[in-house]
Amino acid sequence: MVAAPAPPAFSAGFPRQVAIAPFVSLTKEDIGSTVAVLPRLLASRLMALAGADVLLLPSGGKTPEEAARDAKYPLLIQGTVAKLGKGYSIDTTVTDLSTGGSAGAFFAAAATEDDIIPQLGALSGEIAEKLFGVQGAVRAVHPPSAPAVPQAAAPVSPPPGAAAVAAPVAGAAAAPAPAPATPAAARPPALFSEGRMPTTIERIAQSDPVGDVLYHVAVGDVDGDGVPEIIATGERNVWYYKLKGTEIVPYPPTRLGRSASAQLLNVEIFDADGDGKPEIFVTELRSDRLYSFVLQNRNGVFEMVASDIPSYIVLLSDLDGKPVLAGQRTGFQEIFQRGVNLLEYRAGKVTEGKDLKLAMEDGIFGLNAFPAGKDGKYMYVDVDEHLRLLDASGKTVSKTKEYFARGFQRVERGQPSRGEVSPPQAWIRGRVVPIGREGGDLWLLTRQAEGAEVMKQLRSFSNSKIVVGKYEGDSFNVRVTSPPSAGLIMDAVPLAGEGGADPVVVAVVREETSGMMSEGRSRIVLYKFK
Repeated sequence: MVAAPAPPAFSAGFPRQVAIAPFVSLTKEDIGSTVAVLPRLLASRLMALAGADVLLLPSGGKTPEEAARDAKYPLLIQGTVAKLGKGYSIDTTVTDLSTGGSAGAFFAAAATEDDIIPQLGALSGEIAEKLFGVQGAVRAVHPPSAPAVPQAAAPVSPPPGAAAVAAPVAGAAAAPAPAPATPAAARPPALFSEGRMPTTIERIAQSDPVGDVLYHVAVGDVDGDGVPEIIATGERNVWYYKLKGTEIVPYPPTRLGRSASAQLLNVEIFDADGDGKPEIFVTELRSDRLYSFVLQNRNGVFEMVASDIPSYIVLLSDLDGKPVLAGQRTGFQEIFQRGVNLLEYRAGKVTEGKDLKLAMEDGIFGLNAFPAGKDGKYMYVDVDEHLRLLDASGKTVSKTKEYFARGFQRVERGQPSRGEVSPPQAWIRGRVVPIGREGGDLWLLTRQAEGAEVMKQLRSFSNSKIVVGKYEGDSFNVRVTSPPSAGLIMDAVPLAGEGGADPVVVAVVREETSGMMSEGRSRIVLYKFK
């Protein structure tokens, strides 16, 4: 990327109020969907980096200069995207409307269409530094080399965050712009501090081999000593580990075995009853029905404190101001019933609460709440293994073109129906976890694996990796990925904490001798973001 300020004098003393006009494509190629999101992306960056008061101007009607002056904004940013050899040139000009003169010009070069969004993200740091004197802004937003995910094929309503910059931000010009209307307590864990963009994900430690195929993992301080425990589940075993620095050691009794008729499907750690002692919620398919049981560490011993809860249980990262549990029951003939309900846990009992009105016949799996005001939104990896954002009524807001968190664990239930050779089945797909916010945009953690579509039912995958990206405007854009793993990454969760210098993610990785899913062993692996 080349960011070159033009010779005219810059001033770090401009008021932090800026209007941004729609960007214009000067190419014959169809890149309109990418160009359309650039103003929102630039707006969110300037809000996060400089606390700028940003107004996005509509297309049509008045000229950008007239519209900005009428709104009493002193600065106007206009941008174009043009063909540059085999790549693209992104050019932005800033006009000082009080004088009509130039306040600066900036440009960046992108090798491909997918590289345009990351390069503009870096360019915004240069703009924030030169216009508003935000020191270190360029470094803070310098993009990783990972390409952005292609935009959704059809226009969709922008999720919250875009709405936050579509109108003038109230308050003094130099004050930080407010995030979307979400209580502070409702924001996702700040794995990344505000305005900080990770550039690499490195594998830093791993456990000894585990003689099981591990599918799911959860992290939490279940014994209250201030040091996190790692709980992982295989097909029929719950495994206990302790994290000591970067050393992953077994936690006696190390393993809880379930009956041969059980199949473990998920694990979550959460202090659901608020007593300061986190519970471990484990879901299994047993006797052709979905059940969950609850473990709690008492004086160093894992005790089962509740069982036979008739729901598949997940932890929503945020909803209505606090993390909550949600569940889905077994269907009559199908594996999963359509309805999803919030759950309350008290005194060893789980009761169903609010119906979320999400009709998800293919299972809730890694469902997570999108912290976006009182109504909320939800995201998950859908049955076609695309990352999908739903509104509060369950309607699709956006869906990625790329595949994410492809399912590796098969669930079968019941007898084959007429004409079928096997029972109804579903693939348990991975989770997508909110891990921080930058301006009005949300950071997300998930995993990804490539695989030929013709081999989908055989679950032959490669190039497994940890993925960090952001919802920006109306799309999810990949920002940084880990190096491809030699084994398949089955699940990954962030280590609890408030935006440390180098945050850590815990993953379970299946080691294999080929690309096909076969019997094997696993390891628990630590990844560090830098």
